[in-house]
Amino acid sequence: MPMKRIFLSILWVFLFTSCNLPAPSTPTEQALVLTPTQPIPTATAGFTPTSLPTETLIPPSLTPTPIPCDPLTADYCIIDWGFLFQRPILPPGEDLADLTYLYATTQNGARDPHHGVEFQNAFGTPVHAAAAGEVVFADSDKSTRFSPWTNFYGNVIIIRHADEMYTLYAHLSAILVQAGDQVEVGDMIGQVGATGGATGSHLHFEVREGSDYTDYFSTQNPELWLIPKSDTGTLSITLAMDSERNYERPLVVTRLIDGNAVFTYYLSSYARGFEHNEEDAVLGSLPPGEYKIQFNAPSGLRERIVPLEAGRLTQVVFK
Repeated sequence: MPMKRIFLSILWVFLFTSCNLPAPSTPTEQALVLTPTQPIPTATAGFTPTSLPTETLIPPSLTPTPIPCDPLTADYCIIDWGFLFQRPILPPGEDLADLTYLYATTQNGARDPHHGVEFQNAFGTPVHAAAAGEVVFADSDKSTRFSPWTNFYGNVIIIRHADEMYTLYAHLSAILVQAGDQVEVGDMIGQVGATGGATGSHLHFEVREGSDYTDYFSTQNPELWLIPKSDTGTLSITLAMDSERNYERPLVVTRLIDGNAVFTYYLSSYARGFEHNEEDAVLGSLPPGEYKIQFNAPSGLRERIVPLEAGRLTQVVFK
């Protein structure tokens, strides 16, 4: 019996300790469970998935860049021209240039080529600065020459403006400024007269460009630089048809209303000596509307109808 009790005791201890064994330790690595909701990336040689290139999308511009008008290929171009100068004669004076003796014309060979324009006004009419600047000359040209001859302009004033532009006022009866004076646009600088080679009382007005304002052949057409009168525009004509310049070719410019002629301008292209000018004729302060340009060429009558807008320049080139 004692042996039997010893055996049962040992068996009981063994069974009790077997039921209280410690739980197995948690494994250091667990299996990775992949869900089928995302595709498994595939490796590609030389490609790192984390360095995908980025692209910035720039929306197209809704406002295209305008193409400048080319008068060499178009029938005409209407542009915003940089008119620089106010008229040197103000109302009630006559502020329109004389059409009978325009810039670079000769009145059919009767007079010397004109290097400016004329404002026909009574003796003593006020003359005003066309723009702000410095007076560089204010005296008689008896000893200082600004043309092929002395005493050609008589009493003359020359004002230097920005960008080597100059305005010249000639045949004055009175000079009211002196060299070195600073003037503002519209300042009264002199009075109309008939000094020098003038044949009557008027203002001779020039625009010169360049470093040498004494150069007689540095003139520009004043009508191309004078601000058009209110509600008017300017017309520029170039004849580029021949290998040589078309000197003093007669031109007819007709203003049209509803296709009917209401006014006709008779002029000519520039005379010899004005090859530095790109254009061949200019008419300023024209009412807006349609204009017919006509002239005879070796191939026959040439004509073109072009519009003109107030405050702008219409450029026409015949090729």
